[in-house]
Amino acid sequence: MPLLTARPSSIAYCADAACLADEQLLVTLLTTWVLATGRTPPAVRPDDLTPEELIDFWADDRV
Repeated sequence: MPLLTARPSSIAYCADAACLADEQLLVTLLTTWVLATGRTPPAVRPDDLTPEELIDFWADDRV
């Protein structure tokens, strides 16, 4: 049974996506990072984030 039954609202499904496996991996990585860090997922698709926004979300400030 999957841990998540619905895609996070910040990640929209695109029927013509290049690879569904990539989309599933993205959802898995984002969900894992959100659970591990307590951070809020981006409000937009990761492709739409600026480099600074990506760094802010993914940076591990516990190091």
